[in-house]
Amino acid sequence: MTQPELYLIDGSAYIYRAYHAIKPLSNSQGLPTHAVFGFISILRRLINERNPKYLAIAFDTRGPVFRHRLYEQYKANRPPMPEDLAAQIPYIRKLVEAYRIANLEDDDQEADDMIASATKKMVDQGYKVVIVSGDKDLLQLVAPNVSLWDPMNNRLMDEAAVQEKYGLPPSELLDYFALTGDSADNIPGVPGVGPKTAQKFISEYTNLEGLYAVADQLKKTKTNQRVLDNKEQAFLSRDLVRLNESVAVPEDIHHYLYQEPDGVRLRELLTELEFHSLLQEENTASKVDTSDFQLVQDKDSLATLAERLADVALFALDTETDSLDTLCANLVGISIATDDGAAWYIPCGHRTEAGERVAAQLSREEIVATLGPVLSTSSALKIGHNLKFDLAVLAAPHNGGIQLSSPLYDTMIGAWLLEPDRRSYKLDDLCLEIGLQMTSFAEVTEKDKKPDAFCRVALDAAADYSCEDVFAAIQLYKHQQPQLDAASLEGLMEEVEGPLIPVLHVMERTGILVDGEQLQRLSQEFGQRLEAFEASIYASAGTEFNINSPKQLGEILFERLQLPKGRKTKTGWSTDVKVLERLSKDHELPALILQYRNLAKLKSTYIDKLSSLQNPLTGRVHTSFNQCGTATGRLSSSNPNLQNIPIRTEEGRRIRSAFVAAPGCSLLAADYSQIDLRVMAHYSQDTALTAAFQNGQDIHRRTAAEIFFVAPELVTAEMRRVAKTINFGIVYGMSAFGLSTQLEISRKEAQTFIDRYFAHFSGIKEFMKSAVAQAKQDGYVTTLLGRRRPLPDINSSNRMQREFAERTAINTPIQGTASDIIKLAMLRIHRELQHLELQSRMLLQIHDELVLEVPHDEIEQVTHLLKEHMESALSLRVPLKVHLSCSQSLEKED
Repeated sequence: MTQPELYLIDGSAYIYRAYHAIKPLSNSQGLPTHAVFGFISILRRLINERNPKYLAIAFDTRGPVFRHRLYEQYKANRPPMPEDLAAQIPYIRKLVEAYRIANLEDDDQEADDMIASATKKMVDQGYKVVIVSGDKDLLQLVAPNVSLWDPMNNRLMDEAAVQEKYGLPPSELLDYFALTGDSADNIPGVPGVGPKTAQKFISEYTNLEGLYAVADQLKKTKTNQRVLDNKEQAFLSRDLVRLNESVAVPEDIHHYLYQEPDGVRLRELLTELEFHSLLQEENTASKVDTSDFQLVQDKDSLATLAERLADVALFALDTETDSLDTLCANLVGISIATDDGAAWYIPCGHRTEAGERVAAQLSREEIVATLGPVLSTSSALKIGHNLKFDLAVLAAPHNGGIQLSSPLYDTMIGAWLLEPDRRSYKLDDLCLEIGLQMTSFAEVTEKDKKPDAFCRVALDAAADYSCEDVFAAIQLYKHQQPQLDAASLEGLMEEVEGPLIPVLHVMERTGILVDGEQLQRLSQEFGQRLEAFEASIYASAGTEFNINSPKQLGEILFERLQLPKGRKTKTGWSTDVKVLERLSKDHELPALILQYRNLAKLKSTYIDKLSSLQNPLTGRVHTSFNQCGTATGRLSSSNPNLQNIPIRTEEGRRIRSAFVAAPGCSLLAADYSQIDLRVMAHYSQDTALTAAFQNGQDIHRRTAAEIFFVAPELVTAEMRRVAKTINFGIVYGMSAFGLSTQLEISRKEAQTFIDRYFAHFSGIKEFMKSAVAQAKQDGYVTTLLGRRRPLPDINSSNRMQREFAERTAINTPIQGTASDIIKLAMLRIHRELQHLELQSRMLLQIHDELVLEVPHDEIEQVTHLLKEHMESALSLRVPLKVHLSCSQSLEKED
């Protein structure tokens, strides 16, 4: 029969090792978490790999121990515990409690002594012990039934391994360590006696007693004299190194029995620490109770549900489809839940493997006729997760054209408002944090990866899965509401983000027309230019090579051409943009490579991709606007990304020219003028900046006049370019180094410009200081509308992280307020277009610009409408100004 094994973890040692091994991490509240994460990772590895039946963790006591009484200078060289580590210790202890692992600790002992005492007690009772540590001192304990395992390097030390490493058995290591001492613990040992000499002495004389019995007879050498002179110190060192095996520890093996963790407490801690990946792996959540979930398969049941929904204050809704493309997705089923735990699934599009319609389903027409009026007129709050998708599916004409009425609440957006920097807003991930274990899509579809997989799921399984989603959305809503209220974010959800959902849906459904022939011409032209660049590159390099291979390019630049080398990566010399820009001053090849790369990216990322995404029926591309894509509040765009089409190059403008208006219409573009600087003027209340905007001055010309000490009328285009760079750079916390790099001037000259800038706009400098100071106090920053961004690194001891957080504290209120302003404008414009029953349609939002498709006979009216509502979207200390342009394409002059 195999002997039971007890695992004893050296907790204190692994806390420090984890702290130093992992780069600094923190949660959104600013709590440092890297030591906790490293420690818990080691603990989980032990549990998962070794599946221990018996387990305990030993910790050092906080105060002095008996060794300090033996030697006052014991561990005197150790610096105090770092503040960011001290803040994590309580969480490590709480996690150990949540894992229900036995804790060994004594006020007068160290973790090593607790481990030594527990080892002796258990081995004497016939049990095996595995010490989990990397501390060499604990190797003294290795014996026939005792081994040491270090999971950080996966090293197992038994008696043979100790003998091989030290040339001594574990029983003789105590005297060996006494001679060598330990600088980390300030144990003196014998000066000048290193590992080889100590091994020789102990191997020959067994212990200190044996050595000192003959010490005065040894050959007279400097080392032997040191041994003689430091006898007292050697024995003191042995007393300090010797582990105390007589501490009172639990002697009953059942005290060390490893039990199942406290799932609720563990989930709370992992959620607070924001260890989302561990939360998934630990699986501490409970399965959703499906007993109140119902399938709706007949007209009477559907009518009863519709009547019930007419009397509730809120309900959650989700759609199941055969595609993720809302333009063509067919409705497969609808699930609905109320806040009392009840949920219903109404299937309509399930099919067999052979493609035949499954029996006992209502038709889409029956669902639309009965539920449509409730969904489109009810004043109840409609809750969903990624609700824009469901709204688009229901509104599609082939699905019945149901217009989901407001108010709307999206739990994905709720999570984003609370944690704008978190990595995942998936429903399953968020639910884990509130204790709900969701059935995954892969589970319910049995890993069928076809786009229409859900329509082949059995009705009962589909009902449970879809009802889980709406039930969970209700629970998330209840969880988020008090948090939004506490952070004063409920108004932002109710007045901005919720109402914006249908606006974005309409923009996505409308799309923007693309001139396919123009794209084809551009693709051919860019392809020919790329071929010409290839020929020039090969001629400049003197040989052909793979231009897209950084390794081969590095060999050409640094070995063949002998250009100055720069930063080295794992795969060779770096050939990134910065390196190539620097090398362009020495040789033409790097400049040619940059031009080739830029052109290739434009062709693949925009021209070719736009062609592939153009809807064959409408000729339009339909981007997806993501409300949760940025931490500042700005919208992002994907598939295709229409936010990043370059406009400052001739090639970029030509790509924009492929976006065109429909026949009989024009594209009306309304762009906020210098909105970031205007928001900066409002926040800083700087007298000069405010006056310049109030007087309608060209702010870049005004700034140039101040930093170059010339009259405004003498400002040149180059001076204005420099001033523009500084104006916008200041908003993003640009340093003298950054400015010098961008303008290609000396750092000293750049600093002079910045100093002159702040001398004139002194209010801006004061605002920047106060913004950082307030952020350090609060741990977050807000926009004028109350949008909040946590800054967990604002007080970090890591300089780079802290300085990045400080820059973020300055620019987030400005960028975030600018994004809030354009969202308010979008809401007002959308409502006004509907109210006036105009045919003009909002198509795109690109940063500070709105693009509308406007019939020719509405241009004058919509121009006035845009100017009025955009410039009055939010009242600032300076006026908001909008630049409007009307053309047949998006092509735009810089």
